[in-house]
Formats: sequence, C-alpha cells, structure tokens
Amino acid sequence: MNPNTKSKGPKPVRPSWVLPAAVILVLVLALWGFWRWKRATATTVPLPPVKASAQVPLFDPRDRPMTIVLKGVDVASGRFLGTKTVIRESKTRYNQMKQAVLAFLHGPREGKFQVPVPEGLELNQFYFTGEGMAVVDLSMAGVKSDSFGFYEEALFVRGIIETLTSNFFEVRQVKILVDGQDAQVLGGHYALGTSEVNMPVSLSGSRAQSADSAP
Repeated sequence: MNPNTKSKGPKPVRPSWVLPAAVILVLVLALWGFWRWKRATATTVPLPPVKASAQVPLFDPRDRPMTIVLKGVDVASGRFLGTKTVIRESKTRYNQMKQAVLAFLHGPREGKFQVPVPEGLELNQFYFTGEGMAVVDLSMAGVKSDSFGFYEEALFVRGIIETLTSNFFEVRQVKILVDGQDAQVLGGHYALGTSEVNMPVSLSGSRAQSADSAP
C-alpha cells in the first residue's frame, strides 16, 4: 500500500428529502415569477359603471287594476274631455301618480280621442311633495320644434294637470320642469310663467285660480 496515498473515507450521505425539496422550491419560484409576469402584462378590461340603485317597479303584476281618466281632445268636436284607462293600484299613491303621468304621456295619438302630447316628449322624473305638489320633469330633446305650437302646448299643460288633479285628490299643485330646470316656456311658445306653481289653464292661456287660494 502506498503510504502517500490517503485513504478515502465513506462519502457523506445526503438526506433523501433534499433533492425533492430543491425541485419544489424551483417550481414555486418559477410559478411565482410567471404569476408576476402575467399580472404585469395583463390587459385591464373596463367594467360598466354600477348604478346607484336599481329602478323599483311601479307595481306588482298581482296588484289590482285601477281605472283613471286621461284628459285629452275629442278630434271630431275639438272638445277637451276625458277617457278611461287602467293602471295598477300599487303600494303607494306616488306609484299610482307616476303611472298616470306615463299613461298620459304615452296615450293615444290616433283615433277619436287623442292626448295632446307631442311625439318625442319623455318623462325624466316625477316627484310628489308633502305639501301636495306634483313635480313633472320633462325632456324636450326629442321634440321637433315645428310640431309643438302655442295651442298644442296649452292643451298639453292643461291635460297633464287635469289628469293628475282629477284622479288624485292629494294633488293640489302641479309644477312642470324642463330637464330638471325651471323654464319660462315649455317648447318655445306657451309661457309657464315665473311662479313656482303651474296651475290649470284655459285655452286662451290665462292661469286659473290656485287651489290654495280657492274658496
């Protein structure tokens, strides 16, 4: 035996778990790196805005029918009169009033009886205050200016006011807004006046006596 040759001892034995642990660590680091890369390069998809609150239905399909009178014009005679239509009783008088306003705005445009509402006019919102004021906020954006003269405007104002006041005793005053704002005129012809309250008018445009001051 060569004395200069060092004897080699037994090689150290590695624990059996070292290699699998190292492989797992490498896989974890690779997955983490891949996740970071995907997150950095991902395309952001814009989500549609969430409405503040869902629109509450004005009535339940199981609610009983309720007959109201729409005020409009008898085409043959030119007389201003009423015709019956049906809404639903609903849970509140506010809901019934708003149904009546919508029924008037979307009432018949053809036939013997017609509502004096121009095509394109829509309801923005309807309010009812504790003082008995019904506030009707209208959109005139879709109304053609040449289809709505002074006479038509006067009939419209009278029709929507009398539709509300003749069906709901709680309504003592009616106020008309245009796109949420006080307006001097409705469609450019009939003056609503500077008063906060729009009350029933005659066809000549004179303002009727306020319900608050009526004897």
